[in-house]
Amino acid sequence: MTQQTDPSGDRGQNKATARTLQVLSCFAADAPGYGVTELSQLLGMTKNMIYRALTTLVDQGYLVRDVTGLRYQLGYRVLELQNRTALEPDFRSLCAPYVQKIHALTGETVSLMVRGLDYAVFIDGIETKRPGTWRMEIGGLRPLHVPASGRVMLAHCPDREVADYIARHSPLTIPPSGRPMAEADLWADINAIRERGYALVRRDGPLPMLAMGFPITDAENRLHGVLSVGGPVERMEGELQRLLPELRRLIDELCSRTRLYAADAAHMEIN
Repeated sequence: MTQQTDPSGDRGQNKATARTLQVLSCFAADAPGYGVTELSQLLGMTKNMIYRALTTLVDQGYLVRDVTGLRYQLGYRVLELQNRTALEPDFRSLCAPYVQKIHALTGETVSLMVRGLDYAVFIDGIETKRPGTWRMEIGGLRPLHVPASGRVMLAHCPDREVADYIARHSPLTIPPSGRPMAEADLWADINAIRERGYALVRRDGPLPMLAMGFPITDAENRLHGVLSVGGPVERMEGELQRLLPELRRLIDELCSRTRLYAADAAHMEIN
C-alpha cells in the first residue's frame, strides 16, 4: 500500500519553522528593532506570516515587544544560544564604542556612570580638548542629586526611595559652592526626566555648563548606568536640537545590546 503524504503535515510545519528562523535572523543585525511592515518588506512575506512568526518568537522568549508594543527586539532567551563558557561582556566594554561615537559626534566631554548607593560613580569617559570642561577620575563620586547622570538614576527609583534619599541628604546642596537646591526643584527635574526620557541639567557658575544624561537599561527597563554628554551652555544650547535625534539613535542602538543582560540590582539599592 502506498503511503500518502499530508501536505499540511511535516512539510508545511517545516516551512513555518523556516519562516520563523528567517525572521529571527533579521535581529542578529545592529538594528534596534523591527515592526511587522518592515519585516514583511525585508523578507518578502505577507504580514500575516510575519505576525505568526513574531508571535511564536515572543511566546518562546526569543523576542520581546518594545514599550510601544509595535516593534520587536531580541529577548533574553537568545543568550541560551551563546557559548556558556564565554564571559558576559562587562558594562564598560559594551558602552565603550558608543562613548567614542558620541564624543566624535559632539566634540564634548562624555561620561559613563553607574549607581553606587547614594552616589553616581564615574567608570569611563572621554574629555573634550575644547575650552571648558570638568575633570573626573575613574571611581570619582557625585551625590545623586547633583549631576545629570545621578538625577537619571533617581528618576528610575520609586518615589518612596527618592523621598528617603532626600531625607538623608537634606538640606540639598550643589558642590563645590554649597548652593542650596530646593526639594521641589529636584522633584520637578525627576518628573521631567521620566516624561522626557533623559536628563537636561544646567549648572550655573563663572562658566555655565549644560549636561544631558541618557539611561542605559536592560529589557525590564532596569538601569545599568547612565551615559552623559556636557559642555559650556553657549556651545551645547546652540547644538542641542541638531544633536538630539542622533544622540537618541545611538543610545537606542546601545540599549539594544545592553538589554540582553540583566542590570545589576546592587546599583539600585539606596540603603
